[in-house]
Amino acid sequence: MFVNSKNNTSANNWKTGHVDPWWDNSFKYLNYSYRPLKNTHDLVRWINEGYGHLNLNGELYSMPAVMPEYADRFFTLFEWQDVTIAFYRMNTCDALPMHSDSYTSYAKRYNVAVEKVFRAIVFLEDWDSGHYFEIDGELLMPWKAGDWVYWNNNVSHFAGNFGVNARYTMQITGHI
Repeated sequence: MFVNSKNNTSANNWKTGHVDPWWDNSFKYLNYSYRPLKNTHDLVRWINEGYGHLNLNGELYSMPAVMPEYADRFFTLFEWQDVTIAFYRMNTCDALPMHSDSYTSYAKRYNVAVEKVFRAIVFLEDWDSGHYFEIDGELLMPWKAGDWVYWNNNVSHFAGNFGVNARYTMQITGHI
């Protein structure tokens, strides 16, 4: 499990856990693509903070694309409604510096208050040197395949890959 992790440090707004992996490594061969960031405010802030030399994003493989058969279990991992999933790959020098998710598009699509929306990531592989995840001021590492963390829109977090091997996660979004 994670080193230095604390559950529920932000008034129950984030938590960690583990599931035994059931997936194979076919997620490495999906047709990932970089997508423009919708939050240009964070992008401008990150560039002003000196992160402009990094690739400020990661690659997604998401719905409605055809998902591997084993992906179905991710939809029911948490007791959330209107669950969406996406495989997420961070290559060397991909980073999402400190930010909080707004969930604006998701909340509008499903007609739900952003305070009820949660995001989780499930680490699909064991931690590797240079892989980084921080949430609410806590560094979560080293992780094992199947470790997960979820949070709501009030929790700031930072993800990056400063190693030589890609960093793979499953991103799950839903609401309570």
